[in-house]
Amino acid sequence: MTDLLDGRIQRLLDRDEELLACPWPLFDDVRSASDPAFYSEAMGAWVITSYQLLRDIVLDPATWSNRSPTATYEFRNPVAEHARAVEEEPEMAEAVARFRSRSRGRVLNTADPPEHVRQRRALNRAFRPARLRALEPEVKSVSDSLVAAFAQRGRADLVREYAVLLPMVMISRMLGVPEDELEMFKGWSDDFAIPIGRARPSRDEVRSYIKSEYEFDQYFSTLVEQRQAEPRNDLISDVANAEVDGEPLTYEERMGALRQFLLAGNETTTTLLGNIGHRLATNHDLRDRLASSRDLVPAFVEEALRHEGPVTGLFRVATCDTDLGGKPVAKGEFAWLAFAAANRDPEACPMPDAFKIDRDPNDHVAFGYGEHYCIGQGLARLEAKVGTNAMLDLPNVTLANEHTDAFMDSYILRGRTQLLVTFDPTHSPTESDNSPPSQELREHRE
Repeated sequence: MTDLLDGRIQRLLDRDEELLACPWPLFDDVRSASDPAFYSEAMGAWVITSYQLLRDIVLDPATWSNRSPTATYEFRNPVAEHARAVEEEPEMAEAVARFRSRSRGRVLNTADPPEHVRQRRALNRAFRPARLRALEPEVKSVSDSLVAAFAQRGRADLVREYAVLLPMVMISRMLGVPEDELEMFKGWSDDFAIPIGRARPSRDEVRSYIKSEYEFDQYFSTLVEQRQAEPRNDLISDVANAEVDGEPLTYEERMGALRQFLLAGNETTTTLLGNIGHRLATNHDLRDRLASSRDLVPAFVEEALRHEGPVTGLFRVATCDTDLGGKPVAKGEFAWLAFAAANRDPEACPMPDAFKIDRDPNDHVAFGYGEHYCIGQGLARLEAKVGTNAMLDLPNVTLANEHTDAFMDSYILRGRTQLLVTFDPTHSPTESDNSPPSQELREHRE
């Protein structure tokens, strides 16, 4: 039984299309085999599907470090072997050297206390509630512009033409970077995701990943210097001038934070919006109920996060010999916290496979838990709320006959790569001063 289960986990690591699309039966079987945790030889980690055990682990950073196996060279790193080979290429030598130096730094989602506490204190201001409230009209305006491009057509790919673009435009505006360079930023963001959930990335993928980090740092280090001299009302200025008790962030902390803001600020929200769109296009009774009762949208978003969250799981590493419910764990062993599985743990959530917008309480862990609770969750919720209402405004939205479900090839980030829908053609929303992104960015994922 254990070998069969581990074989299925290996298939997940190998990005088996069937398991990427529907990992829930696998997680249920892992939960059944867990007492309270299952060690996967294939993953080289304890797989945690228990809601309570997951919360216990994230609340104990002294025992369970947040350092990801892809984040530092001290730990298991699937990028390291290819990086050594790429370093032999003359044009990549400097970029790999910078990457090795960068990889030893720990920022936000790869940092532990006290570094993480200091960084959060310095950067929380960037996502302060007042800024997010002020952003809502702009999010709505960008959304309207995107919908206007396909509203009269009666069909669209809601991933490519909406879910990719809304968070990408907004995080770029918040950073304060030119929108005519969105395609470049999106390319960097896609490359940053290469080691996330790919057990065996190719050498070409690793080369692109390292090259994009190098180009990103060169680009944004100049902007950070400019914002230090002349601050603006944007995220780059917040990062450039952030300090705690008079102590500024280091260069690596600034670059690391900006990289994470770019990646997390669009990839996870894109997957959330795609999942929401699929729900509306396939559950027409729910769609019609929400369309007539928009006050239910926030609760719908929360249940979408619980039921089909964008992040399947993340790693922790044991800092000392410990145990999991009596099972011995050696220092240096990994645990894979399956947030998506914990959100469907029947011990914590009655009828976990049912989608219920009246679920109360709905204490999901889609944004993490404890001190590493997602710093950008307010922005993600805002964009998901605006996006849900925008898709509800498409009359009779339903899956197109030619639609087939296709998912990202990652066992950590779970999201659809297309969502072909049809709807009754509508008049375009009122045009605003926010012009839609370029056609090149719209075609980025084709």
